[in-house]
Formats: sequence, structure tokens, C-alpha cells
Amino acid sequence: MVFRARAQGVVVSTAIFVLSLVLLAAPAAQASPKSFGQADTAWHQGELEKAKELYEQALAAGGLDPADVVIAHSRVGTVKAALNDTNGALSAFRVAAAIDPNFELPPESGPKAKKLFQQARKEAAQQGGEKLSISLKAPDTVPAKQGFTLETEIPPGFAVLVSEVVVAIEDPVSGKKWKRKKSAEPSLTFDFPKRVAMPGARLKVKASAVDAQNNAWTIAEGKIRVEGMRESEGGGMDEEPQPEPVQKPPEKDKDGGFFGGPLPWIIGGALVVGGIVVFAVTRKQDEVSVGAPSWKK
Repeated sequence: MVFRARAQGVVVSTAIFVLSLVLLAAPAAQASPKSFGQADTAWHQGELEKAKELYEQALAAGGLDPADVVIAHSRVGTVKAALNDTNGALSAFRVAAAIDPNFELPPESGPKAKKLFQQARKEAAQQGGEKLSISLKAPDTVPAKQGFTLETEIPPGFAVLVSEVVVAIEDPVSGKKWKRKKSAEPSLTFDFPKRVAMPGARLKVKASAVDAQNNAWTIAEGKIRVEGMRESEGGGMDEEPQPEPVQKPPEKDKDGGFFGGPLPWIIGGALVVGGIVVFAVTRKQDEVSVGAPSWKK
């Protein structure tokens, strides 16, 4: 850490230096894009002002997942609080608090940062609802070669915080992908054409609520099964998978153990309620160098 020689910068530089010492032992965050990884390295080396700039660059470049967005904004806010940039710190903390209301700054962040984070958390809670979230409703099974619709909902108070809702579908076998995106609204519908419902496909669904830089604030994943049998490359139909035949053991092993029964089709951790797959997601408005929202009290 380099100290500034000018008198007006001594107090701020000292605060940054002390903060860097106490945060050196903090656990490392999982690095995703290259710029985020560089920021993470600088942070854990105690180069906090450099880390702040790199985190801002990573946020501006886009493509971060929700966990990294929370880390980036919380650390940008922590450094800005130490630099006495109260408004900038609040803007960054509001994003982290909206995405993860249970997120806590480490004690080493300092009393000012923790106080500002608590304020940001209260303001986020006042936006409406417990947290920024989105529900995605999709059928767990669809007819082959027929179009289908997915629905999303965001609490109205939070719908203004994200820029877009993106729904992507992928067929892992063929590698084909389809994507729909719309400007964020409290309620949205996404129509997918019949060519997406390929017979026998097991479609992977990913829903994301993103900011203006395409950073995901929340991601939900699930699967949709398409009825019928998959068409083979030769133009025919692949046979439906058949359960393995249970072979009768020799007489001398008649009393031995056994196993069997059909294997369930697991929907990737999604919750199925009444034939509907229910997922969860999360938004923002631009301000400050990293595009964090500034909410009215």
C-alpha cells in the first residue's frame, strides 16, 4: 500500500492501509471472469484501492454470477466507505443487500461500512417484499413439436431494479440453444416455438434477472421433458430407454441381496408443485461508476 504524501490524504490512506491489514486473512472469493479474479487477488493482497477499480471493471464488463456480484459490490462499498464516499458506498451496498439480504460484511470492514450497509439493507427491504426475487413457472412436461410458454413474476417494488429478464433453453444432446429476453416487468411471458420441443428431449432451462451490464442478480435452473422419442441422426426414432432386466441369480445365491426399481428423473434441484416447476430469481437501475441504484428513502 502506497501512502499519499499530501496532508489531506494521510487520514484516508491510513484508513485504507489499516483496513487492508485486517482483511488479508479473509477467505478468497470464487473467481469467475478474468477481471474479477484479478480484483480478488488484489483484495487479498491488501491492495484495496486497486481491487476496487478492478471490481468496478469486472462489473462494467458484465457476465458475473449473483455470488460474484454481491462480493464485488460489497467490497467496492467497503473501500468507498473508508474513502468517505458515503453515496458511492450506499449505492454499492444497496445492490448487495437487494440480491442477498442475509449477506453480512465481515467485522473487519469497519464501523462506518457496517453502518452504511445496515442502512442499505433497510432501504432494500422497503422496496416491497422480503427480497428482490423472481418466480418462473414452466411445465415439467410438454408435447412434442408444440410451442409452449413460460411465465415470470417480480414483486412490483423490485421490478425497477433489474434491466432485463433472460430465459435460455438448451438441448444438451444436440447442443441447440434458444434465448428470449425482455425488459423487466412485474409479469412477463416467454413463448418458445414448436421447433424447441424436439421429441424425447430433456431441455435445460435457465432464467436470469440481469442488470444493464448483463450481470446476473439471480439464476434459476430446471429441466423440461418433451414427450415422445428422440429422432436419430438417420431420420428414425431412438428407442425409449428400457429398464435393465433383472437376472435371476444361481440357486446357491437365492438368499443373497438384491436391488432394482426404476430410477427417478431428477429435475436439477427444482421444486415441482402441482405439475409446475417453480424457480426463483432477482434487478437494478444505473448510477455511480458501477451502475448501482440510488433509491429514494
